[in-house]
Amino acid sequence: MSALLDAVVAVSSNLDLADVLHRIVLAACELVDATYGALGVIGPSGKDLVEFVTYGVTDEERAAIGDLPHGRGLLGLIIDSPQPQRVAEIARHPESYGFPPNHPPMTSFLGAPVRIRDEVFGNLYLTDKRGAPEFSVDDEAVLVALASAAGIAIENARLYDRTRSQQHWIDTAYRASSDLLNGVGEQTVLQQVTTRVTELTAATSCFVARTVDGALVVRASTDPGHPEGSEVADPGLRAALLGKPQTVTVDDEGVSRTRFTAPLRLGDVPLGVLVVDWLEGDRSLEHVGGLTSFAHRLTVSLGAATAQTDRARSVLYEDRDRIARDMHDHVIQRLFATGMSLQSAARASTPAVRDRLDRAVDDIDSAIKDIRHTIFGLHRQVGSRALTSEISAICRDASVTLGFPPELRLTGRTDDLDESVAVDVLAVLREGLSNAARHAGATAVQVSVEVGDDVTVSVVDDGQGLGPGTRRSGLDNLARRARHRGGSMELGPGESAGTRLVWTVPVDEAEPA
Repeated sequence: MSALLDAVVAVSSNLDLADVLHRIVLAACELVDATYGALGVIGPSGKDLVEFVTYGVTDEERAAIGDLPHGRGLLGLIIDSPQPQRVAEIARHPESYGFPPNHPPMTSFLGAPVRIRDEVFGNLYLTDKRGAPEFSVDDEAVLVALASAAGIAIENARLYDRTRSQQHWIDTAYRASSDLLNGVGEQTVLQQVTTRVTELTAATSCFVARTVDGALVVRASTDPGHPEGSEVADPGLRAALLGKPQTVTVDDEGVSRTRFTAPLRLGDVPLGVLVVDWLEGDRSLEHVGGLTSFAHRLTVSLGAATAQTDRARSVLYEDRDRIARDMHDHVIQRLFATGMSLQSAARASTPAVRDRLDRAVDDIDSAIKDIRHTIFGLHRQVGSRALTSEISAICRDASVTLGFPPELRLTGRTDDLDESVAVDVLAVLREGLSNAARHAGATAVQVSVEVGDDVTVSVVDDGQGLGPGTRRSGLDNLARRARHRGGSMELGPGESAGTRLVWTVPVDEAEPA
């Protein structure tokens, strides 16, 4: 009895579940002088063992045996009928299933269920009584008493583990929310989230996909099968956007997985989906509650961050509109009036003075053009219209002055360009098409926008080319834009005739130097 009490105290002295299970097996073997011992944890199905804590078997012997027991033979007998079992010779018992290769020989057997209230958590299995051919009735009574105390210790450890897990989820959600509201990029935050979720749940992978223009796109991932930036085509995952958190079994190239999906949805607005995968048989169900609560907190954080960004963007656009109006209504008008005055003065001046005044008027025209390009950039809202659509619109508008539609070719992910680069691309197209319409006398114009490591915009016409009297202020401005971004602009004759304008900047130089 004294030894039993000491064992109970030892088992209850730690709240780490893995350590508690190991101490229970050790205490059971010491109390009844068993050579080998094990505690089999029963899985959610109530039929299979999902964990097997052993004593008396070395790591090398366990590796040689192979897969852990699944709960057949005498082990399954106690699972099906949770009552103590005492057997003198395992091989002679009618339920004996035999041992796998490399398994140590075992003779006598003693087993008892470990209960937590009305739930059978698992079973204690002991074999080979030292100094006796079989276990006694007293050994059985001691093991039953220890199993009862073990159930309380396991419950305390599980409560502690659950509380600690909840705190981990709360901390992870708080950090994600704080980072999002403090301006950390969404993709960076979600990558931290997927990494942390994988760690907390011991999952094989995790990814977060967001809704983008009707598509479901992976924003962050620890799953090689769903890399960042890929579009999710799986109809089951797309359906999860409007469903409820659920756990299903999926077959991935012959490998069965347990998959948890939780929609990230604010009201009726789907923001995305959280997906976590485990190998089938892992204790994934233990994490469903924590994942469900975390997904809800993450959704609220994403919604709050989006609203905050929208408010900041609204204020920014109001300031942009005010600046653009002031530039148009005051600066441009004053420059235009000054230019008109200089032109009037030029007509009454000497030829030398008239040339200088004409150059000054050209400079004013160039400044007005630059200001108008800037005004356009200020009015252009991020994401309000795809860049490909704006390029097409510029070409359609140019067909009026050209007398024919220019031929347009787009290559690469044009809509992924940085906003400031996109503004310059549109400015290059306007200037190139404007020159072709005013000076070239062309019958055909080819427009090309290629996006790779560089952004290349070309406008090629078959006209008469730019003469020596052509105003070049707008073209000089385009060349400056290219140089500021570490690129270049080439202007010269086409292959057979006409003019060829090529403007190139590197993609990774998103901001001017």
